Amino acid sequence: MNVTDPERESTKHEPEALGLWRHAPEPDGKEAFKMPPPGGWLRFESGLLKPEQTLKNLETIVSLLQKAAEGLGRIDGLIEDMQGTVNMALLNGRVDEQPPDSLTEYVRTRLNQVNEIVRQCRFHGRGLLDGMSGVNGVGTGVVFVRGGPGTKSSPPEGFPVEVHQVPRQALMVGGVSLNQDWLAAEDEIFLAEGEHFLRFRVDAGETVDQFLARLQEELLTANLELQVGLTGQGRLLVRHWQYGSQQKFKGYSNKTPILSRTPGKVEWCVRGRDIKGTINSEPTFGVGRMMVGYLDNPTTSELGVVWHGGARDENGLAGRIYLAQNALTFQDDETQTRPPARLALPSFHSRLAGRWMDQPSGYGCLDDMRFSTWQEVRDSLHMLFAVSCEVDDWKGNLESWIKRYQGQALACLRRGRIDPDDDSGDNPGDAREAEQMAMLLKELIQGTQG
Repeated sequence: MNVTDPERESTKHEPEALGLWRHAPEPDGKEAFKMPPPGGWLRFESGLLKPEQTLKNLETIVSLLQKAAEGLGRIDGLIEDMQGTVNMALLNGRVDEQPPDSLTEYVRTRLNQVNEIVRQCRFHGRGLLDGMSGVNGVGTGVVFVRGGPGTKSSPPEGFPVEVHQVPRQALMVGGVSLNQDWLAAEDEIFLAEGEHFLRFRVDAGETVDQFLARLQEELLTANLELQVGLTGQGRLLVRHWQYGSQQKFKGYSNKTPILSRTPGKVEWCVRGRDIKGTINSEPTFGVGRMMVGYLDNPTTSELGVVWHGGARDENGLAGRIYLAQNALTFQDDETQTRPPARLALPSFHSRLAGRWMDQPSGYGCLDDMRFSTWQEVRDSLHMLFAVSCEVDDWKGNLESWIKRYQGQALACLRRGRIDPDDDSGDNPGDAREAEQMAMLLKELIQGTQG
């Protein structure tokens, strides 16, 4: 295993040329965070390899992945700890009181610990959980989420991002303009989303504003991700917080058409809609407001960006994304029957985790979480849950990769131990090599069992 200076794809793709390690403008005019330069890249031998060098490559990648898995496990524990504490505060809190000030301090302390783990999780000088072993990116008009092993570095002008279909939230609209007379005639509104539901008793003496405020509060208490308001014509509007086709809910108004067109009949919402568009003129699939490049795209494979509804030109151009590909690349077999393997690890820094989520409080990442209102506490809990699921997925990926490359290393050792053309066993060099391989085999087996 050798540690060398960075080996970049080409001069025009160097991140310094792209400005990725200095500044890139954000859509709102603010400057993006500085991306750290690489602290030394690991070089894995490639070409026609001897079995010993292939084994060294596999040993290196297994050790590297084990280091990353250890750090990710510690991050997972901290996020679960935050989830439990925030959830307990929400369950024990009173609506007529402010959330405890200690909650903000507690979460900030834990996020600092997460970022310290991200900073320290390195292998021979190379960051594993800070984006330096994956894809670095910043966007104008869009927000970079992450890339994959097949994502290519962009040219200095970036990749264009076009939006052809605007995303939409699921919604229901009442049949009449809302006023106190209609409220006086209604007794109950029912709304359900998944396994959560609310039967809301209408108070005949309240104003429209009081009705909307009380309905919104009870929806939140019932864990329904729905917001209420009025259309331009004054009709009741119920809308899901999240964008996309996967979101749906149902409901009715019992005696009047203030929600359902037919009183007393359960009606489904108008389904949400996913974004449609291209990145670098390559197709993407939409998940709410996030576009993800298809796996077989030549340059944008697995690249994810989020569009928050900014300006587009007449061709649908919504922004640009600037990328530098830093994935781990190595040869994992001596026969060269397979192309070099490539693994890309995302960043788990708190300023990047959860960037694809939508919440009422408008968080853009874990760093944005606030706890001054119970709405913010609820949204923070949803954010923590989503990031926890993401971390669990990546823990599974790392465990799968570790097992795969341990298995390849064991197979390589067994192939090197058996020479069908030489049954003498007299050569001292062969004996020493066999002894070394036996020791490596023992270490690998112990590592697998551990």
